[in-house]
Amino acid sequence: MLYYIIAFCMGIAIAMQAPINASLAKVLENSPINAALTSFIIGSICLLIIAYLQGSLNLFALKTLSIQNLWKLLGGVLGAFFVFGTILLAPKIGLINMFLLALVGQLLMSVILDNIGAFGLVAKPITLQKILGLGIIIIGLCVFFSKELKLNFI
Repeated sequence: MLYYIIAFCMGIAIAMQAPINASLAKVLENSPINAALTSFIIGSICLLIIAYLQGSLNLFALKTLSIQNLWKLLGGVLGAFFVFGTILLAPKIGLINMFLLALVGQLLMSVILDNIGAFGLVAKPITLQKILGLGIIIIGLCVFFSKELKLNFI
């Protein structure tokens, strides 16, 4: 149960992070890239402090990074893209539009990655229930965006 509460709180934090970082960008000469960089520096400092206080900061273990496959380092690149994207898009298309579209992308990619057991995940096949659920979500999004997308079925 605790993990589900943490996941829910992560969603709240991400929703708050986008407008906070967009506000930061405004005071940094309207620069989403500078706001994203600032956000990552502050986040890195926080993680450094937590790792130190936890006793899990092991700089010698970081030496193994030089022998890892490069794809294992893409998490930072993808995280930077996401944070930069939220800073850029939140003021332009709004939070709800941005997060709904991001959620659809997340769900579709998650189903694919789970299905093939990518990156060491346990393979979880695509089922009819998953396809129907995604279909319902996508139809719901079309209803939600119908005026903005100029869809005339509603």
